[in-house]
Amino acid sequence: MKRRTLAILSLACVLASSAAAFAVPLPDRAPALAGPDVALLPQSGSGEATRSARPAQFSAGETLLLDARLGHEVLGQRGSGETYLFAQVTGADKATDRASAPPVNLGIVIDKSGSMKGERIANALSAAVLAVERMRDGDKVTVVSFAVASEVVVPPTVIGPDTRAGIEARIRGIRLGGDTCISCGLESAMHELMKSPAGTDQVSRMLLLSDGATNAGIRDVPGLRSLAGRMRDRGCSISTIGVDVDFDEKVMAAIANEASGRHYFVRDAAGLPNIFAEEFESLVASVARDSELVVTLAPGVEVEQVFDRAFRRQGDRLIIPFGSVSRAQQKTVLIKLRVPVGSVGLQPVADMKLAFRDLVLRTDGASTGALSLEVRAGASDPSLDPFVAARLERSRTAQSLTQANLLFEAGNVLAARAALADRRTELKKAEKIALADPFAQAPRAARPLNRDFDEQLGAVANAEAFGGDKAATGGAPRAAPAPASPAGKGAVRHNQAAASELAF
Repeated sequence: MKRRTLAILSLACVLASSAAAFAVPLPDRAPALAGPDVALLPQSGSGEATRSARPAQFSAGETLLLDARLGHEVLGQRGSGETYLFAQVTGADKATDRASAPPVNLGIVIDKSGSMKGERIANALSAAVLAVERMRDGDKVTVVSFAVASEVVVPPTVIGPDTRAGIEARIRGIRLGGDTCISCGLESAMHELMKSPAGTDQVSRMLLLSDGATNAGIRDVPGLRSLAGRMRDRGCSISTIGVDVDFDEKVMAAIANEASGRHYFVRDAAGLPNIFAEEFESLVASVARDSELVVTLAPGVEVEQVFDRAFRRQGDRLIIPFGSVSRAQQKTVLIKLRVPVGSVGLQPVADMKLAFRDLVLRTDGASTGALSLEVRAGASDPSLDPFVAARLERSRTAQSLTQANLLFEAGNVLAARAALADRRTELKKAEKIALADPFAQAPRAARPLNRDFDEQLGAVANAEAFGGDKAATGGAPRAAPAPASPAGKGAVRHNQAAASELAF
């Protein structure tokens, strides 16, 4: 459940005014490759970045790789001091033994309100049963249903030969209720999940499934964000699944974002088993849990914006929770900074520490490093590190999808088309500049730049379809669906899911 208040239109203003000025990279930059000039990776689960000839970037770690870089290696004294800090956390791409993987502590929270009648509830219950069938002996499951109030269908139960059939029977016995109280379901599930921890290395996740707008309990986005944040801080991520086209995408996306989970849109409930399977497999493939990045700012460095991710501020420290990380999974954060440029020379920007529970080595892990840049006399070069530029464009693309949704829902289809067309033009321009950068070769484990831009352009092209614009595929324009029609609602919710994924 989720979004769409006109307050978000302010994001569009930020979007429109922040045209990227990416130019030719500085000639003294070195390629972003593991080599003599780049921080080498220690061969252990944790690690400290080795001393690098390029103080504006480092890589460290093994089970979790932390790749961090600044938008600029050099700033001029006559400039504003504006730059970006980009950090990417990547799970080790190692084959894992499914049987020896950490135990899973899964909470399934199912909407049983009246609107779920028919195939929706049938498919939801079948998907939950299939999830239980995939679970291993020794894993733990909790099932909560909710309507106007919550009901604990299955209290925390260890999966085994003696319990599996009974769990599945209880799930199939869920019956429809009345209104929709999402917070009731979440709070009950968290209470149950926290009753009997399975051990230090268990991986906890909640899957929230609903098809409607919350109309009981906590109903405002800030309140639900706060609830999701408390669950995240207790070691449980939440992934949300919106079914059909009447759920509140703003709420559902906000819960997932705050709790370090994913948000999915399923137009047809028959697709639920695939999502349940995907989420469970990512749990089994977890290489770390409770991951948290601490960015300690150097004196005089100011934060202007943290893009797309939940965070908390403690003095000069920014704390960004990433939660559990699966094999080969990537999670990122982008921070806009203002750095003091009054004195020529090396300017420290931030010390960084990624702390986590290493599920491969079964120990606590940490990766550390520091970022600095050079201040020179004169003006700043406007070019951005190509990977920082690509991540900035992801945020702008997500904002454009949100902006276009708002315009479309307000009936302003032409303005929605124009916003998406502008984004497509800006993306292609940014892609051309970034890929032409001689230092655009991906660092270890990073997403290739061309794939990054292809994903964004694909999301924009799909969004343009709801406005009747077929220019992206070469066809003739078609009439736009009415905003309140099933097709119109589905397009809006598809765009929100795409925006959430881009910001992940």
